[in-house]
Amino acid sequence: VLAIAPLFGSNYNYNAGYSCYISGAPAGCEFDPNPQETCTRGAQARNMLLVAGLIPTLVAFFILTVAVVLLIHAVLVQERRMDQYQRAGRSRKMTMESFYQGMFYIGAFAISWMPWLVYGFKEYIFASVHKPSYFVMLAVTPLHGVMNAGVYFRPRLKAERERNPTDSTCKSLMQVLHIKCCCNRKSKEGAGDTPVITTDQQTEDDAEKGNEKKIQTNALAGDPKTATINLEAAQNAEIGSEKKVITSS
Repeated sequence: VLAIAPLFGSNYNYNAGYSCYISGAPAGCEFDPNPQETCTRGAQARNMLLVAGLIPTLVAFFILTVAVVLLIHAVLVQERRMDQYQRAGRSRKMTMESFYQGMFYIGAFAISWMPWLVYGFKEYIFASVHKPSYFVMLAVTPLHGVMNAGVYFRPRLKAERERNPTDSTCKSLMQVLHIKCCCNRKSKEGAGDTPVITTDQQTEDDAEKGNEKKIQTNALAGDPKTATINLEAAQNAEIGSEKKVITSS
């Protein structure tokens, strides 16, 4: 509705920059002391910039912030109600996740539109175009959609990383995007990190060490020649078990 308002009075014109926007014609005439005489179109463009551009953006930012705060508060109240059913004590996991997601959402809006607000208020108050803020606005404002996509994509990538913690980041990214290329299913262990030892492998290692100590003790109590043979057999068995564990892992 507010975008229709500048149509009355022909306030949409070429702004001598990059687009057709709320501006006078010729460009800049709305800032003259008497725009009614100097402007062929858009004599009220300066006031329309405030009413249909700057104020709605501030209102949108305010509504967004209030909505996020109310959402976080609602999640917090729900978790407080669930505290009495928690055996391990209270948990605020969902509240913190809602908080971070909301902050990312607000941040995406603020980063995208703050340069435009700075440029718009400078233009309205000082009746001139501030070139540095103008070029920053041109570079940042169109990125709002990309930033929103990243905000909504983040929880899915995080969930995928929690389900498959040993997968590479590239693999997790391709899995979430449903792309079957570019990344092999290579775990962190394959990338040269410390191997992940399971409980079964640890139990097997402990059993092998216990058997080795038992064999060594029995061997030392007997004949020296037999002891040497038994020690060599125990060491060979231990080496074979280690190779087996490494291969299976």
